[in-house]
Amino acid sequence: MTVMLDIIGAAILVGMVVIMILNVNVNMGNENFKALTELRMQTETIQLARILEYDLHKVGYKVPRAGAIRIADTSRLKFRANLFNVGSATDSVEYNLGGFVAWSKNPRDKSLYRYENTNKVYIDFSITRLKFSYYDSRDSLMATPVTGSMLDSIKSIRILLTLESPEPFDTTRTQGSGYIGGYYQKLIYPRNL
Repeated sequence: MTVMLDIIGAAILVGMVVIMILNVNVNMGNENFKALTELRMQTETIQLARILEYDLHKVGYKVPRAGAIRIADTSRLKFRANLFNVGSATDSVEYNLGGFVAWSKNPRDKSLYRYENTNKVYIDFSITRLKFSYYDSRDSLMATPVTGSMLDSIKSIRILLTLESPEPFDTTRTQGSGYIGGYYQKLIYPRNL
């Protein structure tokens, strides 16, 4: 009888150890997926920030100062510049934050379009917020949308960018945010404004 009790006890103990190992394996898989998603979101934030910085530093380059900025709104910016320093060419660049993305599970995910002359590029980086703020020569915040002759008064542009993962995470234990995100903010002073 004691041998049977020992066998049953050993089977229960082995079952508990197997369940613990499976639980650790599942948790490690979830944390690995979360860490890779965090890395992806940070990488995408940096990549998009570099593109925006490159373009915004070129605002008004080799074009007349008057009319260098065409549209200045909180989620839309259009300007002229000689982006690639080719002769007297004038490029038109526009950033426009569009509507919500239907395929994403994140309800805040929006589409971002970058227009360069006649080329339209959809930037699919799970952007949840892109905000432009404009400042004059006294570093005073200008009311948006900036229109008319006030466009020529813009001397600096602040970018506020937020990206979030398109897939939510299980947060039943941590009670935290369901989406992993990246954040970027910078005030840029284009040399040619």
